[in-house]
Amino acid sequence: MPSWQASVLNTILSYVARPSISRGKAKVPLAQVRKKLLDLDKRWLPWPDKLVSATIPLQHSSLLHYVLLNEQTRLGNLFYIRGGGFCFKTPHAHARLIADISQRCKLDAYIPDYRLAPEHPFPAPFDDVLEAYKRLIALKGVENMILMGDSAGGNLALSLLLELKRLALPLPTACILLSPALDLALTGDTELILAADDPFFTIEALLRLRGAYLAGADPMSAKVSPLQGDLAALPPILVIAGTRELLLQDSERLVAQVKASGGEITGCFYPNMPHVFPLFNLLPEALEVRSKISHFVLSHLIR
Repeated sequence: MPSWQASVLNTILSYVARPSISRGKAKVPLAQVRKKLLDLDKRWLPWPDKLVSATIPLQHSSLLHYVLLNEQTRLGNLFYIRGGGFCFKTPHAHARLIADISQRCKLDAYIPDYRLAPEHPFPAPFDDVLEAYKRLIALKGVENMILMGDSAGGNLALSLLLELKRLALPLPTACILLSPALDLALTGDTELILAADDPFFTIEALLRLRGAYLAGADPMSAKVSPLQGDLAALPPILVIAGTRELLLQDSERLVAQVKASGGEITGCFYPNMPHVFPLFNLLPEALEVRSKISHFVLSHLIR
């Protein structure tokens, strides 16, 4: 049974988050929705204590470096790709999650602040993430590098792995994906997608964000739908999703395809949980997932 906190969150999301970019609100420009989300993120979610941020300039974007001011020894680095439907970002919400994961796993964190659609559609965000990863491994090396991403960031993370493999560049030690959006071609079971009781997304919202990112690009390309790529010979993957998600099939199919290719992957699917539920500090399920992530990461680090 899900916690009472999860039931309350699902109700709030249904009335607040879901209507903001779908149905009657669909005519509101995405840039305006982005500004509203940024304002809410800054107003209601305080920046984590003892977390400081520095900026490394890139060609068209930047790489953020998050450091916790404590005395613990760092074991490696976290390359975290934030989600937001390719169009939005919530720096404070993600900083709180990233700070907790960094503390638990003893990692410094690096976050590509990639350009956003619709002003900068594909391939701009993908190119920014690839450039950021190349800069990071040039600065810090690839040993004990952990890749992590949620939602659209999970899409960019898996797409990045496939591109690194294609380019014969060093792969990270392990990868964690939270509610990843892996099939912009929408080749899954349409009936299941339409029947999903997602408190966060409607199909209208999903299609709107997808269209803003693709802007005419081929949705069957592995760079935008990594489920269409070769998933063999990837580092160990942990994928986590809730069962009330429109995107649940993406995670389930990833697990099946990686296992079929002989890869190492663990799928954890939480009943009645919404999209990217580990972001929400007050959920007991989120704290359970963060502990699971810590165990997964620490089990793969070289000490």
